[in-house]
Amino acid sequence: MRFPLIFMIVLLHCYCAIDAHGHPLFFKLVYPFGLWMGETGVPAFFFISGFLFFYSHKTYRKKLRSRVGTLLVPYLFWNGLLLLVLLLMAGLGRQTLIAGKNVLEYGVVDYARAFVDRGVWYNGNGVPVLCPFWYIRNLMVLCLLSPLFYYAIRYLKWVLVLLLFVWWIMTSHNNMVVSSLLFFSMGAYFSVENVNPLSLLQRGRAVFLLAWLSLFVIDWSGHSLFKLPHAIYVHRLSLTFNIFALFLAGAWLGEKKRWCSKLLDRSSFWIYAVHYPLTLVIRDVLARYLGGLSDWQVLGVYFLSVFIVTLVCVISYVICFQLCPRFVAVVTGNRT
Repeated sequence: MRFPLIFMIVLLHCYCAIDAHGHPLFFKLVYPFGLWMGETGVPAFFFISGFLFFYSHKTYRKKLRSRVGTLLVPYLFWNGLLLLVLLLMAGLGRQTLIAGKNVLEYGVVDYARAFVDRGVWYNGNGVPVLCPFWYIRNLMVLCLLSPLFYYAIRYLKWVLVLLLFVWWIMTSHNNMVVSSLLFFSMGAYFSVENVNPLSLLQRGRAVFLLAWLSLFVIDWSGHSLFKLPHAIYVHRLSLTFNIFALFLAGAWLGEKKRWCSKLLDRSSFWIYAVHYPLTLVIRDVLARYLGGLSDWQVLGVYFLSVFIVTLVCVISYVICFQLCPRFVAVVTGNRT
């Protein structure tokens, strides 16, 4: 499931790189890809991370020790690398601002916060200098706090997940903290309570798929056609259903052995780390030329951007892995 979920994140960030103002038809057409699918990737990763963390029978100390290699080392390397690139660009005369401040004017605290929230934290949101790595930052904190989740789930059962879900779905903004808590806890619940989510889904598969499809139609039409005032609630419910629909699809593909690309699986973390700066380059280029394009042309540009970003990431992974496989293994959390 790693590459499909990473690809969803690429779909989201390539959408964010395009200024859709003046292209209403583009938004309606791209919504199922850029937002409905795109915003599913990170919650699904949190769910899987919570499930696997508690599914393992290793001790708490051993689990944290393994996360140093799989999470902390890549987190420090990729954020540090991007910060170094920004410093070099600023030294060459390119104005480089992060949270409204030139990186050449940074003090010690500013550099430390660049690895945490770039000096800006609002409404539960804040991202490090390499923006997509907010997921890894939050996940590391959740792993540290995992004993609290374990006992909360043991005593509160599904009530904990329900309370977090209500909190998340009623929040008007993104609130990365709440979404992290919810989906990590949701995955942890199935492991701690020894419940197989796939078994539950497969028993009620027909009803679930009908509900999932209905939510998609309501979500898409509510955002792009009718502009419903409370469409965000349906959207978030639909995203939750997407996670379980993905598990059903993954189980089916696994049984049929339809998914066999080891290269895409191995390169997933590399794509995750490298793709975002590429989308920023595309954003700067497209800002000059999108004005004269039709909605259909902008839609074509979007899919072309997704293809180019993914292709460049995979090619760069192959080249770097051939030149220095051990280095690539370390900076991708030994996922090669």
